[in-house]
Amino acid sequence: MTGKPDNESVEPLVRRLFLQALELPTPQARRHLLATECGHDPALRAKIEALLQSHQEDSFLERPAEEAMNPLAGRGGAEVFEKPGDLIGRYKLREKIGEGGCGVVYVAEQAEPVRREVALKVIKLGMDTRSVVARFESERQALAMMDHPNIAKVLDAGATATGRPYFVMELVRGLKITEHCDQNQLSTRKRLELFIKVCQAVQHAHQKGIIHRDLKPSNILVTVNDSVPVPKVIDFGIAKATEGRLTDLTVYTDLHQFIGTPAYMSPEQASMTSLDIDTRSDIYSLGVLLYELLTGTTPFPETRMRSASRQEMQRFIMEEEPERPSTRLRQKSLATPRSQLPTGHWPLATDLDWIVMKCLEKDRARRYETATGLAADLQRHLGNEPVVARPPSNLYRFQKLVRRNKVAFAAGTALAAALLVGLAISTFLYIQERRAHDSAARSENLAAARLIDSENARNDSEAISTFLTQVFQSPDPARDGRTITVAETLSNAAIKLDTELTNQPARRAKLQAAIGATCWGLGLYSNAIPLQEKVRDYYLAASGPEHPDTLLAMHNLAISYDYVGRRDEAIKLGEQVLALRRKTLGPEHPDTLKTMNDLALYYGDADRREDALKLREQILLLFRKVFGPENPFTLHAMNNLGLSYSDFAEHREEALTLREQVLTLRRKVNGSEHPDTLKAMSNLADSYKDAGRPDEALKLLEAVLALRAYP
Repeated sequence: MTGKPDNESVEPLVRRLFLQALELPTPQARRHLLATECGHDPALRAKIEALLQSHQEDSFLERPAEEAMNPLAGRGGAEVFEKPGDLIGRYKLREKIGEGGCGVVYVAEQAEPVRREVALKVIKLGMDTRSVVARFESERQALAMMDHPNIAKVLDAGATATGRPYFVMELVRGLKITEHCDQNQLSTRKRLELFIKVCQAVQHAHQKGIIHRDLKPSNILVTVNDSVPVPKVIDFGIAKATEGRLTDLTVYTDLHQFIGTPAYMSPEQASMTSLDIDTRSDIYSLGVLLYELLTGTTPFPETRMRSASRQEMQRFIMEEEPERPSTRLRQKSLATPRSQLPTGHWPLATDLDWIVMKCLEKDRARRYETATGLAADLQRHLGNEPVVARPPSNLYRFQKLVRRNKVAFAAGTALAAALLVGLAISTFLYIQERRAHDSAARSENLAAARLIDSENARNDSEAISTFLTQVFQSPDPARDGRTITVAETLSNAAIKLDTELTNQPARRAKLQAAIGATCWGLGLYSNAIPLQEKVRDYYLAASGPEHPDTLLAMHNLAISYDYVGRRDEAIKLGEQVLALRRKTLGPEHPDTLKTMNDLALYYGDADRREDALKLREQILLLFRKVFGPENPFTLHAMNNLGLSYSDFAEHREEALTLREQVLTLRRKVNGSEHPDTLKAMSNLADSYKDAGRPDEALKLLEAVLALRAYP
């Protein structure tokens, strides 16, 4: 449709009056507003009336045919009101207690089968009644299963006589959680204890397969029972049921008021294109709520959101990084005397900064996986224990910097590549130096060894610095306007090494190993192999086949062979490394066990399933002996052996038994909601299916689905 106004192109006054008029219930009320606001400006009034007419025509075209034929079903016909004293179904309206972008809420009285007060929410005019009710009906089964002291129950649902959906909920008389905390001057600890209960309620809903999608203070009310504050989450399931038409409408109609939903909206919701909104969207909203409880403001302040267009709001939410809570508090303290700040709000612990910012990650994979995980980290903070949340790594910050400055970084690709490779090489050489130092420190002549080690390191550093300066100079854009890729930069370095440092083969081998490792880490496996082969050949000639450096070079080369599909070469080299490490290190050394594990993978990739099975049986025995039965390495080995058993019909029973053991241990070690536990449940379901036990398989898969809480 082309008739709807573009918020970016309409003057602020016109936009404000247009949106304000849309909120009014009758044409008469709209005309009165325009007469009052535009009485001396007929051009302004004509422009707004044209926008309203265009909007009404578009709304008519977008409604289903049966709704357009029903004058009571939408904005285009006669308007419909509810008022105290009216009956909706078996509920008598008593008083209006609230109104939002979604609907109007009343206190209602239910007469039968039990007499009680309830909250009844009627969806606003203009919604696709049939679609909304159908979506809500699909949610009711799961909603009925929710039973948590911090969740307000949804009791009933239906449609009014004119076809508008309504929802009946447990009546919660209380304050918004933010108002309760501020009015009672709660300390940070008390606020966190209250918030943890909210997290537990959200987790309960997620386990039932329900995502709220609209968590905000007005949907979390606090009542006081026997002097104990009890938070109640309301409107569960309604956000999803009405999502199809309400998301866009809420943004447009609430721009001139406090932005409720957008202020708490996750980046994937703000994009308006995500079809796979999951539980981590609620985690983001919980992070916004926690931010507000700690600082008194949302990450993107109300004043800024109120004056923004929809496109600007989307950009704030999807691209801009909010200030840390402690930074926001420091800024507030400059304008507010400390004595007037809420109790316990200054200073803010660093742990809380980390926890909040982990919730607010743009990339949902970096947020807490579950609301329970968020609550557990807050409990750890309250117990003065280390928290899981940590500041993002420098590499992650660099990646985000690149994404925010694509043009500038495109012009400097070669320099970025040089820095990346230089960092990798420096790190690699530092590790090599430390290994040499540790080895020398164990020698008899400690002082002399340290002196030699220091001198060698200095000489290596000078030679390597000279090489890097020559190879990784940024190209002159006037001479070479091409974009230089990381792969090309690495290739140039490898070629130059063939003719450089010829009289210093040890240093050249170190550089070749570092550049090869960098190629491998970037997924350039074919580029890594020639370098790794040269490193292997050097150490074979210089140190012999049994030296640790030689075996490490051979091991790394075997992995690369497997990655590019050179299975036979990978297996041959892996078998050689395993034999030599068993001889030099012993059968139970960690390096030997790692080689066994990798060789089993090579066998499996080459479809040598029997060889993989036999080796994995040996691996599990050794891992249990060396690491213990509950060690992650042991559990991983059990999982791999279960996969091998499942490849053979005659071993399916053994696979089932082993996978039952894995699931028991995973639940004990990792907890019931850890991804590895869910994977173990799925694997066991496969074994139940293979064993002809479909009911048990289905039960497990349903449990996995509930814990993952996919929408």
